[in-house]
Amino acid sequence: MSLLQEAQDMEQEIIGWRRYFHENPELGLELPKTAAKVQEELKKMGVRFRPCGQSGVLGYIGKEGGKSILLRGDMDALPLTEDTGLPYASQCPGKMHACGHDTHAAMLLGAAKLLKAHEEELQGLVILMFQPGEETLSGARSMIEDGCLENPKPDHAVAIHIAGEPYQTGQVKLSRGTIAASSDNYRIILHGKGGHGASPQNSINPIFAAAKIVEAFTDIGRYEVDPQQPTVVNTCSIHAGTTYNIIPNDCEIRGTVRTFNEEVRANLLSRIQETVEKICSLYRCTFEFYNDFSTPSNYSEETFSDELYAMLKRDLEGVEVLPLDSSRMMGSEDFAYVSQKISSCSLSLGASNPDIPHFPAHHPKVQFDEKAFAYGAATYAQAALSYLK
Repeated sequence: MSLLQEAQDMEQEIIGWRRYFHENPELGLELPKTAAKVQEELKKMGVRFRPCGQSGVLGYIGKEGGKSILLRGDMDALPLTEDTGLPYASQCPGKMHACGHDTHAAMLLGAAKLLKAHEEELQGLVILMFQPGEETLSGARSMIEDGCLENPKPDHAVAIHIAGEPYQTGQVKLSRGTIAASSDNYRIILHGKGGHGASPQNSINPIFAAAKIVEAFTDIGRYEVDPQQPTVVNTCSIHAGTTYNIIPNDCEIRGTVRTFNEEVRANLLSRIQETVEKICSLYRCTFEFYNDFSTPSNYSEETFSDELYAMLKRDLEGVEVLPLDSSRMMGSEDFAYVSQKISSCSLSLGASNPDIPHFPAHHPKVQFDEKAFAYGAATYAQAALSYLK
């Protein structure tokens, strides 16, 4: 019997776990019910585990002293009100699993049960990483700081993300190379001197400085980066003032920087701060500069991605393993923190079929085909079994 057939035999159990997580979504790093459910199920399976970071859980299957591989599944939801009409829709107004992290946690539990049944075949250790806080780009870092990549340090790491169209249930796609951009979200507070709009000579208007800063940021992204390096420097929010005839004391600017190249990233952040300093000096403002959310680019290491692709093509019966994909997105993924430290590969799992209305991730009506979850559990488990033969 193939791993997929074993996973399909326990399909209703995986779906049950997923529906529990879906009905009880939790946000960010505060996932007490989700983490408790994961620990409860791992305990039933006889899987050794420990809490890690804020609301994270690490499980261990196999034996230490040889090779090791980490399987990661995130668990957090989004601050969104669900509009699917499903019988197992969110019971928490303003919170919804709209990115499929509930499915990831359930599929990783399914993989845990499969791997526990095959534990004697493992020539090494599987580390299960149930992670909070992906949407806030903080959960992986929290678990790394609590030692999830130490004692033992995994040789490799694998992450699966569920996907709608164009990927169909039964398909899995491995990525290769840098696939998700780094993310740096800047917040700049300019301090001027407020006053009457009819007497600008008695004030220092921070809006003037803000206008020049926004214009300069656009030029930095356009003219100071190799055109062959995809880059975004985008101001997305400006707040200042309350009415038409009062010069404000302060002005706040918020925006984002995205790129795939760490050298470009460092240079952009340096030039942005230098630009703010120069313009504020010219316009007699002071400023505060904050990089509120900073995440590196997500990297599927080429050699491991090639090896994993070959293993899954050979061993993962009943699943269509699509050709390796090097396409990139400007969105960010905090598995990047793992991929910058451990040779890793990110996979996309198809979960669409013609009978389910298609909506993108982060949409209040998004749905995924529940038949896909057995494929995800089998893919997680096969990646570990094939590597640890």
